[in-house]
Amino acid sequence: MNLEKIRLTKVTLQDAPKLQNIGQQTFYDTYGPPLNTEKNIQIYIQKNFELDQLNIELQNPNSCFYFAKLNDQVVGYLKLNWGNAQTEKTTENTLEIERIYVVKEYQGKKIGKSKNIDYLWLGVWNKNTKAIKFYKNNGFLSFNKHEFLLGTESQVDIMMKLSF
Repeated sequence: MNLEKIRLTKVTLQDAPKLQNIGQQTFYDTYGPPLNTEKNIQIYIQKNFELDQLNIELQNPNSCFYFAKLNDQVVGYLKLNWGNAQTEKTTENTLEIERIYVVKEYQGKKIGKSKNIDYLWLGVWNKNTKAIKFYKNNGFLSFNKHEFLLGTESQVDIMMKLSF
């Protein structure tokens, strides 16, 4: 695969159905059974990937989504938050990667490799050892934890940051 052909394109309101599809697909592939119950996965997907919710997020001036495209095919996406859009409040000059997902067939192919910030951060499920290892190998350090509600189950995310 020629990674030079990977393009990041900003997601627009018109792209919401595509974002919904890739969001549902990649979240389910990453966290679905047997890691979590089907019920909790469906509750989360219905709440967080319904078109009305995605439209709200797409219109937030302190958030943006990008598709990773290979030959015009969407193979991943990411959501960035700054300011008051971040899922954890911080007084520092930071950027959060709230979501970064790659379609299963393209994982491990370096699809996922700013603003003027001190560091960027993200939360990763403490049981997602593959992602934790990936982030550590790319310079991220653990610095805290926070709660992530998946359906009716409270889970723990490790907060990891990459300083600049």
